[in-house]
Amino acid sequence: MTNITRRSVLLSSAALAAGLGLSRAFAQSDVSATLRLQAFGGDAELAGIKNAIERFNKKYPNVEVVVSIDPISTGWGDYVTKVIGQFTSGSPADVYGTAIETFQSFSARGLFMPLDDFIKANPGFSDFAPSLFEHCAYKGVINYIPIGWNNIMVNYNRDLFDKAGLAYPKRGWTWDEFREISKKLTVKDSAGNTTQFGYEVPNQNFFVQSWFFSNGTSILNKDWTASNMLDPKVAETLQFLHDLIHVDGVSPIPGAETMDNQFVAGQVAMISRGQWIVQNAKANKLNMDIAVPPKKTEEGTIIGFGAYAIAAKTEQPDLAKALVLELTSEETQREQGERGGGVPGRKSAASTEAFLAFPPSAFLYYETLPFAHAVPSPANFQEVEKIFIRHYTAMMSGQETIAAGCQAADAELNQSFARLKAQMGG
Repeated sequence: MTNITRRSVLLSSAALAAGLGLSRAFAQSDVSATLRLQAFGGDAELAGIKNAIERFNKKYPNVEVVVSIDPISTGWGDYVTKVIGQFTSGSPADVYGTAIETFQSFSARGLFMPLDDFIKANPGFSDFAPSLFEHCAYKGVINYIPIGWNNIMVNYNRDLFDKAGLAYPKRGWTWDEFREISKKLTVKDSAGNTTQFGYEVPNQNFFVQSWFFSNGTSILNKDWTASNMLDPKVAETLQFLHDLIHVDGVSPIPGAETMDNQFVAGQVAMISRGQWIVQNAKANKLNMDIAVPPKKTEEGTIIGFGAYAIAAKTEQPDLAKALVLELTSEETQREQGERGGGVPGRKSAASTEAFLAFPPSAFLYYETLPFAHAVPSPANFQEVEKIFIRHYTAMMSGQETIAAGCQAADAELNQSFARLKAQMGG
């Protein structure tokens, strides 16, 4: 099983029930049914899902779970289109794995059932950070149960800091301090060619948003209904990143490809990424650690996370809830957290010795939650992301001035929101 793009994996168990039911009503259940699970991720996520289903089948031995997994190789916008198509065609799954970028798109269409009563009936969900559930609500109703999450941190090569004689970053460092450190970590050869960059100015929407939040602003307004690109702090943030490239020379112009490989190879000292890079760093024996993003006006970073939802019209709502309980259990969370790819939603799973072993400051992931902002994810997220990143890359390359880019992006974003309002009957 190496190709996860177009396969469905049928997972079932003929084992006898072991009396480990999720509730007394279902203990050693002999109910027969088929559940369809639409998941996302790669091999690590699939392995964790498979093990969770095997545990589920010990309690429900006659329930088959058919799993389709999507690697999200072309972005969350395409996943939204795919899922809506499943509902439109009358062939939805019972349980869906998805991410915050899609929440409003799905909830605005009423695709998933309310889970507030389900959450209240299961006190074990108190192990999750309350802020995660706050991000799972749409118009006061929770449709999602959180799983692993990622926040953007500054990932840095400790060997390169040591070589430059620099102290490791501490919480509370500022943009100005970051800038000076980036300069000292940038190395050129005798011909003036840069052989080591201090930082990679990000090329992706999710990676760059923490810079805005650390300056007390965002590209959208607070309720994600309009552009905020004309806020002077947005332009100030973009100018800072532009100057890292064109004035200080500590970063190349953002290209189509990320610089993860260059970071692992020691050619870039710092990058803005989430916990998903940890396994690759460990595999390459990279002496890496993480730091809270530097601040201009306040500490701030961005969070994105996965979650499970249940189709509103599933024919097996109780079994679907039982499956979600297993997919979000401490055992599943611990396994997936230690495999890498994200920080477990459950604090207990993010507090294990194995999870905290690397990077050295892994405890900082959870410490950022009080000031972590959800990635701006309106129902027109696909358009918003494309509009912003197109103008952002043009501004970073110098093809647009910061002022002109903000003006143009603002106009396009507000046009998109006007279309959304019309589509939703607002």
